[in-house]
Amino acid sequence: MTSFMLYHHPLSVCSMKVRLVLEEKGLAWSGRVIDIVQKQEQLDPWYLKLNPKGVIPTLEFRNGTTKVLTDSARIIRFVASVSEGNVLLPQDKSDLQLMERLIDLADDIDLQILSYARHPSMEKSEKILNARVTKSLLMSKQFPELSDNYLVCAERSQKSKTFRVDNTHIENIEQSALEAITFVEKLLQDNAFLIGNTYTLADVIWTVILSRLDLLGYSKWLNNNSSPQIASYYLRMQQRKSYTLAQIQNEWWDK
Repeated sequence: MTSFMLYHHPLSVCSMKVRLVLEEKGLAWSGRVIDIVQKQEQLDPWYLKLNPKGVIPTLEFRNGTTKVLTDSARIIRFVASVSEGNVLLPQDKSDLQLMERLIDLADDIDLQILSYARHPSMEKSEKILNARVTKSLLMSKQFPELSDNYLVCAERSQKSKTFRVDNTHIENIEQSALEAITFVEKLLQDNAFLIGNTYTLADVIWTVILSRLDLLGYSKWLNNNSSPQIASYYLRMQQRKSYTLAQIQNEWWDK
């Protein structure tokens, strides 16, 4: 018997991608919330041994043996490939190639930096990043066998602090995101979904991307004036049962 254990957080955009693919596949799964805001549990030694980068989500797939997967793009591809549940992968080779391109386009948008940059409280997001740097450096001394991993975690959080206030860097991310949005708008002109009239893994990841952009204040990119096809598509994706079950968020919980 197969089972899925997901280590995640409700507001993590990468966690949303995995929760949504699990729901769209119709697979039963269990989860453990990792506190990445207050306690910084992703930096606890037990979790770092599970996910050496100290990030979420992490998926444990159990089927006689346990397979641990990290990186949301890798995880959603794996879940979609599981024989159980609904089909999310197109059969046509060209459609499969387009799906992969759409996943890569979505994954290349640095929503983490945009989230830190557009958070309604810069002070709170700064506090979160400072806590990660502090805990990473402290744990690197307490657990020397994991020191290299912790130093990488500290450096990543420090870079996030730098990039989130770098206007040029933010503008480059926004330009890349807008170009991807334009491509998606064209695909939807004659299609119900991103690849023809069948819901695929591409729709999973782009539903989450659109929701996060909406949350971050880029709704002007998604409205009827600038992107009428996307506006209609986004509304339909929000109306799917999986959107609610997977806790896809387009509003701040705690500002």
